Amino acid sequence: MNRICPTEELLSEYLGGDIAGEERERVEKHLVSCAKCRRLVAEAHDIIKKPDTGEILNVLKRRVRENLWFGGSISALLLSFIFPKYFFQFLVACLLMGGKWVIDSKTTRTLIMVHEVLKKDKTDKIQIK
Repeated sequence: MNRICPTEELLSEYLGGDIAGEERERVEKHLVSCAKCRRLVAEAHDIIKKPDTGEILNVLKRRVRENLWFGGSISALLLSFIFPKYFFQFLVACLLMGGKWVIDSKTTRTLIMVHEVLKKDKTDKIQIK
């Protein structure tokens, strides 16, 4: 039974998976015999794994903002069936907002950048010949 506790830095590296081999085995053997270090590692693990509610709210807000046009488009589509008198107006609004959502989406911007790079690469190859 090893009574000399590892430093908090070493326990932190163990928790992060930054140590391997004999050193890792030595820390694990120590944790088996030392309740104090086990509790310390368990508390640190819980803190690391605990979700941050502020971060979760920020992610949700960002997702809502990113999909605001999509929500408007779906709403307009549903309203076009609820109010048949204005079917075409709501349908046009649905198409416009849906198009805006597609244009503003991250995937579309990424595909446009890839297309531009490929187009540039193609023109560079043509000029080299």
